[in-house]
Amino acid sequence: MAFAELQAAYSTQGVALYPLGHDKHPAIRGYEKVGTQGSSQLAMKFPAAEAAGFCAGRRNKLTVVDIDSTDDRLVDEIQARFGETPFQVVTPSGGRHLYYRHGNEPRQIRPLPDVDILGAGNVVAALSVVPKGRYQIERGTLDDLRRVPPMQNLAAAAAKPRVERGRRNTALFQHCQSVVARCDTLDDLLDCARTWASDRLEGELPDEEITKTCLSVWNYRGGRKRIMNQIVESPQWANLVADPDALALMAYLSAENGDDAEFMIADGLGAARGWPQRFVPSGRKKLLELGIIRRTKPAAPGRAAFYRWAVPWFDGQDMSFSTGLPRPGGKPGEEKQGKVIKDSLSNSTGLAA
Repeated sequence: MAFAELQAAYSTQGVALYPLGHDKHPAIRGYEKVGTQGSSQLAMKFPAAEAAGFCAGRRNKLTVVDIDSTDDRLVDEIQARFGETPFQVVTPSGGRHLYYRHGNEPRQIRPLPDVDILGAGNVVAALSVVPKGRYQIERGTLDDLRRVPPMQNLAAAAAKPRVERGRRNTALFQHCQSVVARCDTLDDLLDCARTWASDRLEGELPDEEITKTCLSVWNYRGGRKRIMNQIVESPQWANLVADPDALALMAYLSAENGDDAEFMIADGLGAARGWPQRFVPSGRKKLLELGIIRRTKPAAPGRAAFYRWAVPWFDGQDMSFSTGLPRPGGKPGEEKQGKVIKDSLSNSTGLAA
């Protein structure tokens, strides 16, 4: 279905669409301000575009739960938590988009494993076609967009005061710092910044200022990469890319162990998971060499060594990168006392690792 047809179909449901490029990013500037009238004009300019998007939030009265998993059980769990919805979409990767009536929910990235709550920002519209496939309606029709229910068991975000003039640029810079670790591209950061600025800043901040701030934060990032919740510097990333075992082991450990956890990496882990014999020892050695993990307790008879993350992780609450070590000027012992994650392989072979 071409954009002109999509736009007409969604317009009857009060949803304003804009065209998307092949990368699923908006093909226009100022997309977050597009209303139904502007959307109809875009249909004349981009009639043949195959993908369309809309802004979740107050304007279109929609919140979308984006499930990045093919596990149908997760869909059931989300509906058990937030309520059933009559309009559901299958994404090209096999995930799901569950639609709800907007209730002042913010845009939340990974508040639950493999789940984003899109209460603001760009969303790919159902029936769009992208290089990887089609966003196919699995349940309901477009007519159900007006009948989707509000999310349950989710406290609506309290209305926060807008940042006044004179403090807007500083507040925007701090917000961009707080989200850059979750952004894979500069366009992702711009999307987050524009959405936040629209919701939180007093008056309209020129888009040139938003772009300038995003460029500054992105460049300051200095080539850092995020692997799960851990942040690695550019040289570390280059070494990890050259060592797939270490990269895979780091991703596994990050998924299994929290940011402030103390954990084991016993040789028996590989045997229990069916991995090659040298996978864990070689990967562990490389992560130590790169300074990504640090040994906190040596191995002892009947017990494997313990480790912690040495690379920073993203902490969105204080808008900083943390390492679990004392902050500059802090007193010894002020580091985060993370709970010990006991590996189920503690009695397995290879505990002397």
